[in-house]
Amino acid sequence: MRVPKDFRQTQFLCLTFPEYDFGVDRDFTGYFRLPPGYDADLLKIGLMVTEAFACTTTPADIRLGTSSDDDVYAKLQIADGAAVTDFQDETDDTDAIIKPYIAAGTLLKLTLTQSTDDTADTGKGLPMLQFRLTFPS
Repeated sequence: MRVPKDFRQTQFLCLTFPEYDFGVDRDFTGYFRLPPGYDADLLKIGLMVTEAFACTTTPADIRLGTSSDDDVYAKLQIADGAAVTDFQDETDDTDAIIKPYIAAGTLLKLTLTQSTDDTADTGKGLPMLQFRLTFPS
C-alpha cells in the first residue's frame, strides 16, 4: 500500500450502491471512473445485508475490475447464511482485495453476481466500496 507524502493531497471516497437482489436470475454490470487526476487505493469492499442469503450451490459475489479482467482489483464472496444486518467485507473474505492500487483514469467495472441455492435463491444487500484518493506528485 502506498503512503502519500503529503496528507493534504489525500481524500477518501465511499461509494454505496442501491440495494441489489442477488437471488434474481441475472448478474449486474456497471462502469464508472474515480475523480479525474487521482490514483486510488481500494480500502474496503463490502455489503450491508438486507435479506438473508441462501447460496449453497454458488455464492454471490461483488467484483471490481476492468472490461478485460472483471476481478483484477477485488472479489468479495458473500457467505451462505449471511443474516439481515450483517456486514460482509474483506475481514470475512480475507482474499477479497486482490490488487488495491488503481491508476488514475482507469475505467472500473463493478459486477454483482447472482447466488444459486438448492432450494431458493435469496439474498439482498447494499454494496459499498471505499477508496483513498491521492493526487500524483
